[in-house]
Amino acid sequence: MRHPKRKYFLMLLVAGLATGALVPKPLPAPLDLEEYLEADDWFQAGLAMNSEGRFREAAEAFSKSISIEPDNALAWLNLGTALALLGEYPQAIDKLRNSVRINPKLALGYANLAEICFREQRFHEAIEAYTALLTLWPDNANAMYKRGLAYFSLNEVGKSQAEYLSLKMVDPELADKLLQVIRRGAIR
Repeated sequence: MRHPKRKYFLMLLVAGLATGALVPKPLPAPLDLEEYLEADDWFQAGLAMNSEGRFREAAEAFSKSISIEPDNALAWLNLGTALALLGEYPQAIDKLRNSVRINPKLALGYANLAEICFREQRFHEAIEAYTALLTLWPDNANAMYKRGLAYFSLNEVGKSQAEYLSLKMVDPELADKLLQVIRRGAIR
């Protein structure tokens, strides 16, 4: 049995037009045409590069987005995160501080800021950021655990133990890990 090819081609054409699959889509502006890009274009380019692991280029794109729209907390957040992924922690901390200054309710900004401060052994700053994060997200077990570790690192064992008790209600397994650290420290 023969099927006329024109019939199937016509069906594909109609289906393509009906779904919009054959409608030409505008091409994104090339990144080298800076004068044609807006803040959101740079931001989206930064997100794409970030997801591809191109952190240096992502940081440049987020910087260009910020130069056009300096009050974009998400651009500052992503710039700080990209810099952290490049190991540029002091610069990352500055950028993340800007993100939470612009948007004090940006929980992810506090989370990233706290983690980088903790990594850099800037425990007082980490505690401040974890505290702000826990104000926005009270049952964040990781923030409680890391704040407990930061208190312990500053020899504030009582506060670390208090953090353990709070954490025990949220995540008993993580609380046990914190308790083990506290106990090991008491043995020293």
